[in-house]
Parts: sequence; C-alpha cells; structure tokens
Amino acid sequence: MTHPTVGHPAGLPDDPRADVTAPTSECPVEITLAALHGRWTTLVIRELLRGDHSYSELRAALPVMSDKVLSDRLAHLTRAGVVDRDRRPGWPPRVRYTLTPNGHRLGPVLQALWDWGAHGEEPRSTGDDPVGLRELPVHPKTGGAARC
Repeated sequence: MTHPTVGHPAGLPDDPRADVTAPTSECPVEITLAALHGRWTTLVIRELLRGDHSYSELRAALPVMSDKVLSDRLAHLTRAGVVDRDRRPGWPPRVRYTLTPNGHRLGPVLQALWDWGAHGEEPRSTGDDPVGLRELPVHPKTGGAARC
C-alpha cells in the first residue's frame, strides 16, 4: 500500500478539495481560518484550552479586552462549533464556557501557528507598521503586547 503523501509535495493534502483555483467555503483551511477570525479569538481559545471558564474568569484572564469584544468572540466561537456555552440554573444565572472536541483540536493548530511565527522571518514591508503592531494593546502587568 502506498503512503497517502507519495506523489504529493510536502504539506499538500491528497484531497480533491485542495485542487481548487479559488477559495471555497468547503475548504478545510478556509473553515479553520473562519473559526479563528478576529483579533483576540486565539487568546480566548488559549484560555479555554487551559480549562472551562466563566465570563468573569475570561475577563480577568484577558483584562485589556473589552466586554463587547469578549461577548462577540464567544458568540462567534459558539456559532463556529468551537465553544459550548453551558447555562446552569439558579440565580444569578451561571454560564460556563468550554471547548468542544473540535475546539480542542485547535490546540495543535495554534501551536503550529506560534511555531511558524516564532521561527519565521521578520515581515517585509515598505510601510512603517507592516502588520499593525502599533494597534496592539499593552499588557498592564508585563508591558508587552497583549496579543500573544
């Protein structure tokens, strides 16, 4: 039996969906990028990879992120099937956020993105701020960019 990667350049899948000439909504890469879309999304996932959290715990873990953005990211990740929202009965209402099995599968994806970024070259640009680093908020405790 021949290995599935024989005859295919490294990193390219043996899948007919990969043989397209334009992005499609069925493309697994596009589906993954859509799930990770938006600033702060990867940090919300990172926190949930550490365990389930309440909204307040996520706010405390990501203090620079606004309430609106956190709410938007949690709603987006829930719609994408990455996060489960568990509302528990009682007063006040208690809600816990946890990663779905699909959400947990993003852990190695985030690690691969981290590794690529950590070992890649500096961005090439003729502009003064090639990737919008000036827009990144400063973490209140470390003084570094709060994005990573």
